[in-house]
Amino acid sequence: MSTQAGRRRATTVEKNARIFAPIKAHRTFETVIERIIEAIDSQGLSEGDRLPNESEMARLLEVSRPTLRQALRVLETSGVLKIRAGQAGGVFVASEMVPVEVLGQNIALEVHHVGELIATRRIIEPIVYHLAAENASEEELDRIADAIELMRRHLGEPNMISRADGLYHRRIAHAAGNQILLRTMTGIYRDLNPLRGALSNDREHGLHMIDVHSRQLEAIRARDHEGLERMLQETFVDLEEEFKVTSRFSVRWTPREDNVSAKAPPERKRRARA
Repeated sequence: MSTQAGRRRATTVEKNARIFAPIKAHRTFETVIERIIEAIDSQGLSEGDRLPNESEMARLLEVSRPTLRQALRVLETSGVLKIRAGQAGGVFVASEMVPVEVLGQNIALEVHHVGELIATRRIIEPIVYHLAAENASEEELDRIADAIELMRRHLGEPNMISRADGLYHRRIAHAAGNQILLRTMTGIYRDLNPLRGALSNDREHGLHMIDVHSRQLEAIRARDHEGLERMLQETFVDLEEEFKVTSRFSVRWTPREDNVSAKAPPERKRRARA
C-alpha cells in the first residue's frame, strides 16, 4: 500500500470513529438512523459509496446488531441505503438525497409496529407466566433458574446478559405447556430483540433484572398468582416508558373453583421434555 493510500485510509478510519461515535444517551433505531444520515451528509457521500460493515458500525455506535439492523432496514426501505449480501456485499449509499417525508413515514410505521408489539406482549405474556406457574415441572423450573444464574455469571457483559434474559423468557414460555403460545411468544421475543438496545444493559440494570426474575421465579414456584401479577408489571414498564406506549392492559388469573378451596398446590412432577 502506498503512503498516500495509507493516509487516505487512516483519514477514513478517523472520520468513521468520530462520526460513528458511541450512542450513549438514547439507544434506539431512530438515533442510529440520524447518525447514519449525519455520516452521509458530513462526509459528502454519494450513490455507491460504502459505509462501515454491519459489525464495525455496531461496534462504533455501541448498539446491538439487532438495533442496527432495524435502522438499516428502515433506511433501505426508504431508498437511502442499499444492502448487498455475499463476500463482496456490504452497506452502500443508494442516494445522498434523503427522502425526508418517506423516511419519516417509514419511521412512523416502525414506531407504530413497536407500540403494537409492546402492547401485545403485555396482553399475552402474563397468560404464559400464569400457565407456567400451574404447569411447570421441577426440571423446567430448574432450567429457568439456570438462565438467571447465567445472567449473574455474565454481569458486565451486555450482550451475554441480553442472551440469558431471552433464554429466561423462552424457558418460561416452554414451561407453560402450550405450543401455540410458545410459538407466539417466540415471535414476539424475536421482534422485541432490537428494542432491547434502547435500554441500558450496564451492571446496575443487570442486577435489577436478576432481582426481578428471581422474585418472579419464586412466585411461579409457589403458584402465587397475585404476587406474580404485581411483579410482571416491573418487566413491562421499561420498554413502555422508553417507547411511550400508553395503552395499558391487565390480565388477571382466575383460579378454577376446585382450586380455590385447596389447602396446598399439588406436588410438581418431572415430565419428559419434547
